[in-house]
Amino acid sequence: MTTNGSHIAPCTMSHLNHANIVPAIEQIIRIAYSGVRLSVRIELRADSHPNLLPYNAIFAKCTTNDTLIQESTMTKEAESTWWESTQSITISTEIPSFKLSILSRYPGHDDHFLAQTEFQTLSWISKLVAKDHCSPQVFTQLDDSVLNIGIQGAVAPSELSSNPSSADESSLFDLSTTNGQSEPDHSSNNLIASPALLNQYGSQLAQRFERFGHEDDLQNAISALDRAASFASDYDPDKPYVLTNLCAALLSRFELLKDSRDLDEAVKLGSDAATLADGDGDNQSGIFYNLSNCYAARSEFHGNLDDLNSAISAAKLAVSASTEGSPQKPNSLYTLAVRLHQRFERLRDLDDLESALETGRRAFSLAAEGSTVKFMALDIVASSLLRRSQCLKTSDDLEESITEQKKALDLMPEGFPQRSIYLQNLCVSLQARFDEFGEPADLDEAIVKGTDAVNAAPSSSPGKLKDLTTLSGCYYHRFELNGDLNDLTETISLLKSALSYTPDGHIQKPAILLGLCAHLHHRFHKTKDANDLDEAVSAGRRAVACNPDSYKVKALSLSYLGSALQGCFQVYGRVDDLEESITCGRKSLSYIPDGDGLKSITQLRLSTAVAVRSDYLKNPLDAKEATSLCKSAALAPTGELSTRMDAAWQWAKLCRTVDFPSALDAYKVALDLVPRVAWTGKSIAARYRQLADFGPAVNEAVEWAIHWDEPDTALEWLEMGRAIVWGQLHNLRSPVDSLSDAHPDLARRLSQVGDALEKATSRNVDTEHFKEFTMEERAKEHRRLATEWDSLVETVRARPGFEDFLGPKRLATLKSAAKLGPVVLLNTFETRCDALVLIPGLDNVMHIPLEDFSYNRAKILQERLNKSLSALGVRTRQSEPVPCGTSGKNVFMDVLKELWTCVVKPVLDGLAFSPCDTTNPPRLWWCPTGPMAFLPIHAAGDYRTNEPGTKISDYVVSSYTPTVTILLDKLKKTRTFKGLLAISQPNTPDLSPLPGTEGELRKIEERANGVLVKCLRGEEATPDKVLDGMSICNWVHMACHATQRKANPLESTFRLHPTDHPHAPANDGHLPLSRVITKSFPDADFAYLSACQTATGDESLSEEAVHLCSGNAYGWISKCCCDIVVDQGCRCA
Repeated sequence: MTTNGSHIAPCTMSHLNHANIVPAIEQIIRIAYSGVRLSVRIELRADSHPNLLPYNAIFAKCTTNDTLIQESTMTKEAESTWWESTQSITISTEIPSFKLSILSRYPGHDDHFLAQTEFQTLSWISKLVAKDHCSPQVFTQLDDSVLNIGIQGAVAPSELSSNPSSADESSLFDLSTTNGQSEPDHSSNNLIASPALLNQYGSQLAQRFERFGHEDDLQNAISALDRAASFASDYDPDKPYVLTNLCAALLSRFELLKDSRDLDEAVKLGSDAATLADGDGDNQSGIFYNLSNCYAARSEFHGNLDDLNSAISAAKLAVSASTEGSPQKPNSLYTLAVRLHQRFERLRDLDDLESALETGRRAFSLAAEGSTVKFMALDIVASSLLRRSQCLKTSDDLEESITEQKKALDLMPEGFPQRSIYLQNLCVSLQARFDEFGEPADLDEAIVKGTDAVNAAPSSSPGKLKDLTTLSGCYYHRFELNGDLNDLTETISLLKSALSYTPDGHIQKPAILLGLCAHLHHRFHKTKDANDLDEAVSAGRRAVACNPDSYKVKALSLSYLGSALQGCFQVYGRVDDLEESITCGRKSLSYIPDGDGLKSITQLRLSTAVAVRSDYLKNPLDAKEATSLCKSAALAPTGELSTRMDAAWQWAKLCRTVDFPSALDAYKVALDLVPRVAWTGKSIAARYRQLADFGPAVNEAVEWAIHWDEPDTALEWLEMGRAIVWGQLHNLRSPVDSLSDAHPDLARRLSQVGDALEKATSRNVDTEHFKEFTMEERAKEHRRLATEWDSLVETVRARPGFEDFLGPKRLATLKSAAKLGPVVLLNTFETRCDALVLIPGLDNVMHIPLEDFSYNRAKILQERLNKSLSALGVRTRQSEPVPCGTSGKNVFMDVLKELWTCVVKPVLDGLAFSPCDTTNPPRLWWCPTGPMAFLPIHAAGDYRTNEPGTKISDYVVSSYTPTVTILLDKLKKTRTFKGLLAISQPNTPDLSPLPGTEGELRKIEERANGVLVKCLRGEEATPDKVLDGMSICNWVHMACHATQRKANPLESTFRLHPTDHPHAPANDGHLPLSRVITKSFPDADFAYLSACQTATGDESLSEEAVHLCSGNAYGWISKCCCDIVVDQGCRCA
């Protein structure tokens, strides 16, 4: 929003609003014997009227009694947006009056009148003889659609001479001097400048500065206006307007040169003008408007709240003084809205924000279409909506804010001088939406808009500082998202540029310095360059030395300095640095009131420093303090969710050393926060990004519960922390039979919203519900549905008997899964590995420690397995055999043997299983975690011997499940076989041939024995036809290439045949997981995925089971079997 722009009030404000006037520049008025010689330049904005087309002719003419005295064509130079004409007219004193008019002319059409003004000649002459002055003339009759058009004329008194040769033709600027005298000499025969003439001249120069930015114009304007003010007496009715114009010009010079003395003088002159102004109306309103601008600018520079309150008072007076229906009314309302918004930013009083929003909307409704204030008011409305969305956590306000800001930019004419401010505001809102929902597209667009804002703003623009700091924040967010050090370096560079715009005493200086401190410290962590650390400490000290008034800036300055000093201790070993770090942290906390969201992150930073000292000095009191700080941060209801979750994990870690039992409470808090951090209103990709580092923390929590002999709790936590996103999708599809019986209307609406939200989650452009939406509209609808879903679930949980509706499953429910066979959950952590087993008929969880196995061993086996599989040609399907060296085979068998000895055999022994008849073996369900999720537990055994009881297949049939919850669903569903869909893709374009896939389908057909089999071969197997087949057949066999996308797991895809449509996309022929999971196949029962990489996944998301096999299991199929492909055959995984 425009917060510090200023306007120079026109000399005669009662005739025409300033926004509609482009004054004549460098006018020259001369007095000749024959009459009044008037030289005036007329300017007209080319886009100010719908009929002003490039091929129209524009004329300025002078007439008297409808008789043409003179006419001249107004010309427009190439690339110019202005028409202009200079008239040099001599008017006889015998002519009582004359008119100046502007009209447009197009061949074959009538002239189109645009504007005119009338001059009373005798009135002028009488004033000349009296050595008085004349007010400027402006166009007083206007076509309503004409904008930015005007003319001003002025005359200077002089002796009328009977000798024509003595006529003086000095220019206006020459008239601004009086032989060095401080007061005009009315007895002199020299030409004398009147206050009104100087006022007009100074105002015109100031406005030319606003248009072209030449400093000389501004300096000369101030000089002329200062003389006008000194010449005018307090009884002169025009003096208030002289003072307010000088006030505005000084404000412009302050914004250019940042000399606070100009600001103080501007406030004084504006106040004097307000005191002298008499009466009511738009003239007086303009004076209060300028005064409000000056007070606001001084408040922004020094941070003085009294100045801001005065700015609001002046803006209210401007609104009261403006007449109804005049353009000044919406202009004054807009100014008041801006000031109220500024005070909200200082005091966080929601009443101010609501008033700003209401006032801005009123300004918008009153503003004329096409007027500047129309889009300015829209922008302040958008800014207020953004802040309300952040305070009240209302996503609808955030969406409306972005919509309104884009609309404001659309209404704005090209070349508008303050366009950069509006681009910057849109950048802020897009960044806020990224913060809320984590969509990279929002951040990328914010950077584009922020860069446009920086480039559009001239170096002298008062908004340049904010443009730079906002853009730096966007780059830092992208660095956090992608880890690109170039983005962090650009962040620092932009902040350093911003610092050059903040002289000592500027209110923004400490905030920029603390930003530099934080980001330089962060870069030190990445580069280990001690210069960055030293520079960070220096910037932090300078920020603290500024002693900012804002408690937040003060607290953050101390907090960031404390973190940098802690880094110095760890690099240089200086204990004094660590002590100062803790002192800074404690002082920072003392400035933050209870209930402020900043408190939790400050507590977390301080706890880190205190914990470091505890480790160094072995002081138990420090450990207790650090633990207490983390606990407070984790439980703070107003803290950021991500901060609270980080604090909860840190709290748990500290408890493991000083307060053992409380660690269980800390882990519980962290786990409860996870679904809120990975909210269903975010895209799946955004949720996965936030969960990437979450898996090991869950394993840690489970290990601690096992350590304290709480296996039941351990299993519940392991289930709670696994496949979170799949679980959310599962909830959306969950039947609500019991709810339907008790509350049918609520169940019906829940099912409707769940179905729509499931489709929204996929962002699938083919989904009917969204095919007419733009990407931004789809995201907005997604968040609306997620908010409604949360509200409906809370409503259900408030009903008796439904308190745990769609909540985490408890052991009493989970144990039913064992009816399908024992379920073994394998937990891996740095210090130990354990099996948690659900056994049919047993109410409690059986704990089997895997004492000879560890997390590190699992990682080593995973790496060895990957290398051996690559050597065996297992990772890809290809037509040519791959040489299988003995080394690869030996490693593979070694891995399988260690899994047998250290993992599988201890579990089988704990369950008292013995070798059995392999014709009907019992089933065992495995649910591995961490690196064990990538190991072939189902194939464990000693394959160097044929003795019975040395392989898992001698005991059980193994199956995998991503979670226990999936098994509960299998218990509820009974399916009838409806046919087998068999797909083969032997020659996928751009991929190696797979001739073995044809053989697979032939064998299926040979053994079908009358069973319905639908085959799709080669070109027939397009993604659409495969999905159609899945809706008919509930068994599927897919023999094709597949690709696992680790960077974006949901785009892991089956490679089928493209449609070969001329306008098909580049990924035509791909059937990604993101598309499969949007479909509903209620009868689907079994899938065999004879494709490479279908059971490989992203290691950072091992607990989320993000691969094609589990995706199909969650997305549509009851049972899914994947294989490991070797040469032209396959081995079941």
